[in-house]
Amino acid sequence: MDLLKNEKKYGGEEPPEQVPTRVCHAIIYGGYGCYLNERAERINHRAQLETTDDNEKVMKRLIDPEGVWRDRRPIHDRLYLSPEETIFLSIDTNVLVVSENKKELTSGELWLRMKDLGGPSFLRRYVLYRYLRNNGWCIRSGLPYGCEYLIYKGNPESHHAAAGVKMESQMDAHTFIGFNRTLTNMKKALVIVTPLVPEGLNTNDHRSAESVKLLMSTSTTMFVERKMNDMKKKEFEEYKRNLKRKAE
Repeated sequence: MDLLKNEKKYGGEEPPEQVPTRVCHAIIYGGYGCYLNERAERINHRAQLETTDDNEKVMKRLIDPEGVWRDRRPIHDRLYLSPEETIFLSIDTNVLVVSENKKELTSGELWLRMKDLGGPSFLRRYVLYRYLRNNGWCIRSGLPYGCEYLIYKGNPESHHAAAGVKMESQMDAHTFIGFNRTLTNMKKALVIVTPLVPEGLNTNDHRSAESVKLLMSTSTTMFVERKMNDMKKKEFEEYKRNLKRKAE
């Protein structure tokens, strides 16, 4: 994990508040959960370049004093948490209370509900999720890349994911090469995790997570080390030199 690189997005800034405060703080500062159309309804607030009379490039920000755009985009104030996030926030950090029919669920009841929702691999995914969270990683779903999680050392709105985390007990060479190539092309490392669950472990108790061990390996390539902005700068300088030669 020490090999992973943390890269800030071009023009990346802390995102503005998009949803009610009680929800947006969980998303922006903690990276927990998601809400419907979270990407589609956001306006790109990055400035557009324009030229002034002094031939200086200035940044022009989108100003919305009358709330025209705000009225046209929907606000979804329902935060959706995964089973792993729900258990972590409720049992590990004790900041979430889950109720059903106005009755607060106990830790045992909540664990069984989330275990049923999460399926057979829930315990392993939860142990992995908790490990990553406790080590300072912000976690998002890795579904677009065919893995369990994407991990960030900063806010997902301002930083690129450092790696995709794939949970596998065994991985053949073809599968490994495929995942590694896909993530490499997106400038992400591949982290392969093998959870070791003791035989006969009673998984109906949330304390069973303490008995699960993780084996972890990280795969990086030269592509992860590329400085794309430097490459673009060199290409642009070469382009200007070619224009100058043609003009001469």
